[in-house]
Order: sequence, then C-alpha cells, then structure tokens
Amino acid sequence: MIPRSDTDTVLVGIFLIALAATVVMHVVFVPRYLLSEFTRGLPYLVIGWGSYTLIFYTLGRLRPVDDRMPNMRAIDLGLGVFLSSIVLSGVLDAAGLTLAGTPLVHALPAAGVYIGLGLAGWGFGVRTRTVNRITAGDG
Repeated sequence: MIPRSDTDTVLVGIFLIALAATVVMHVVFVPRYLLSEFTRGLPYLVIGWGSYTLIFYTLGRLRPVDDRMPNMRAIDLGLGVFLSSIVLSGVLDAAGLTLAGTPLVHALPAAGVYIGLGLAGWGFGVRTRTVNRITAGDG
C-alpha cells in the first residue's frame, strides 16, 4: 500500500500531466484540424476529452476524505449529460446545421460534453478514493 502523501504526490503529477495534455490538445491540435478535417481532428478531440476527464478524476481523488459513502449521482448525471450532448450535436448535424457551417449552434452541446465529462471524472475520483479507504481498512 502506498502511503497517502506518496499517493497525493502521484495524483498531483497526473493532474499536471493531464492539464498540460488538455491545453495542448485544445489549443494546438483541435482548432487546427477539427473544422477543416473532422476525421483527422477527432482523435485529438477524444484525447483532449480523456485528459480533461482525468483532471477532474484526480481532483476528486485529492478531495479530503469524509466518513460517508458517496453516491453515484455525479457519475450518472455526468454520463447522461455527455451522451445527451453528443446526441444533440448529431441531431443538429443531421438537420443540416453542421459543425463547420454553424459552430456557434454546437456551443451548447459542446458545453454539455465538457460539463458531463467533468462530473463523471469527479464522481469516479471520489468513489475510487472512498473504495480505496474502505478496502484498506480505514473505514
């Protein structure tokens, strides 16, 4: 078992790496490829989504430990908002409002994607921290 301070150090390192990856993907690669070459930009977007979710996962893990078992509402709500936003964006695209033609119309689904991923990452982090505490015999 890794001591709590060592775990926190690893989590802070993961947080910083995920933050750097998120910034690089969303500032450099996504604007370069997403609107002009969607299929080429999609892997960069998905990597950016993964690193963004990892940021909130590590923040959830670094949160102070409390004695109660967290519920899964943040994860459920986050995944629901994420999937609904993806579907809404697809419906808009099918209706002729493409991402390349009308990017502002896709702003609401895009915000929903990031809100959903943040909630899901946070919920997974809090849940993982609590399960680790219980299995270690501390709770």
